[in-house]
Amino acid sequence: MIRFSVLFLPFILCALEFKVATYNVENLFDAKKEGNEYQEYTPGPKHGWDEAMMEKKIANLARVIKDINADVIALAEVENKEVLEKLNVALGQKAYPHLFYPSKKPRVSIETALLSRFPIEKSTSIVMKDQPRGIHKVSLKIEQKSLDVYINHWPAHREKEEERLVYATTLHNALLHEKSKEFIVLGDFNSPLNVEKDDWGLAFVNVLKTGSDTASLYNLWYELPQEKRYSHTYGKKRSALDHIVIAKTLSDGKGIEYKKGTFTPFIVPYMLESDGVPKRWQISDKGKGKHLGEGFSDHLPLTAIFHTISE
Repeated sequence: MIRFSVLFLPFILCALEFKVATYNVENLFDAKKEGNEYQEYTPGPKHGWDEAMMEKKIANLARVIKDINADVIALAEVENKEVLEKLNVALGQKAYPHLFYPSKKPRVSIETALLSRFPIEKSTSIVMKDQPRGIHKVSLKIEQKSLDVYINHWPAHREKEEERLVYATTLHNALLHEKSKEFIVLGDFNSPLNVEKDDWGLAFVNVLKTGSDTASLYNLWYELPQEKRYSHTYGKKRSALDHIVIAKTLSDGKGIEYKKGTFTPFIVPYMLESDGVPKRWQISDKGKGKHLGEGFSDHLPLTAIFHTISE
């Protein structure tokens, strides 16, 4: 998707345009029994999870990722680096030269990952006591400019809000040292855009404070009308659980810039059920039976376009 273009600002600037995406791929496991799998992904005849079924799931996800055609894509719910590499191979000519997968804590089933067409300078994991997954900072080099990507996958809605508060506070404290840098915060936060029943979303909204004009962070969902602000559907309820949040340094006319108005959930017809909800990976008996080899994810990918500036 990398493109060169000329922008007409107060003076002519040459820019490298690139797309960033985030996608929860809904439980991408390999077909090896290691003891940390979710029950329905334990290899064997009970659920029909085996090498062939894994390849079907990878092929389905690869179809979506090829169509997204992002230059940088963060993924959530990936079991290990080996299955990430299998997914990358399935992308064929659109495979990514640079991959990131963190060191997992013992007995943790899934983590986040990153595929990039740009070199990875370094990566740092922020580990939290008593929390399964970390927050991972991946530093990219784009046309001799640095861009930090913070990858998140916060605890699920069924967990107490205090669990997500740990992540929100940890992330907030880390970003206090990044005010002059260019960075993107993205992933599955399992938090809606506004505070809902039982204080769901309170940590995300009150700690990161992405909605005010004076905030140092900006949530790209605010570019879209209310009815289009969703990336996940549970029953009939649509929620914006996944987010792309940018530093205000990405709109200061220097270095790397967000291209205003380009943020969108990535939606193509084959990814949706007839009622418009995401066509998730199908398991019979309401998720307790066998894998059917159909579907993609219960989340929609999000994309946004950025560009570099040469003065």
